[in-house]
Amino acid sequence: MKSTDNLNAERILQDGWELFQQKGYRGVSVDEICLRCGITKPTLYYYFKDKENLFVEVLLRRLRGFHEIIEQSGPLEQRLERIVLSMLDSFPSSYTHLVHDLEHIKQRENADRVRKAFADELFSPITALMQSAIEAGEIGGDAKFLSQLFMGIVENYISRAHELGGDNKLLAQKLVAFFLKGAR
Repeated sequence: MKSTDNLNAERILQDGWELFQQKGYRGVSVDEICLRCGITKPTLYYYFKDKENLFVEVLLRRLRGFHEIIEQSGPLEQRLERIVLSMLDSFPSSYTHLVHDLEHIKQRENADRVRKAFADELFSPITALMQSAIEAGEIGGDAKFLSQLFMGIVENYISRAHELGGDNKLLAQKLVAFFLKGAR
């Protein structure tokens, strides 16, 4: 791709991400994406086969790289704080409605790609981290359950982080402290 092509594709992915987060998959039209990007439909279709393909590429792009953050070394508390901070920064609004929008994806291979990316980039690495912490005696319980609990706690604050003053680092510390120590 030429640099202009890269800039166009980047703009479509970024603007698409913002629109999909604000309105969900069904709430965004191809016309709206084109208007926001300042492009024509043929230009959009040059880069992405259709709206579904764009949505899938946007999600895959947003999920990419989480496993690297999760797999960084350090004490458990610090590692969990990095994960939370990264999730808060990457998903300014709830990610569950984006995953829920997968039910509107018609092509099974597209839905499978997103589910696999979610598992490979977030859920499986977090579960492995929890299992490692269990084996080290840092926490107790079932790794899969703890992963779901941890992600649920974070999800509840993703869309409200800006309401809480916008200090994502402090919020990450508080959420991890609550996860590890409970409400004492």
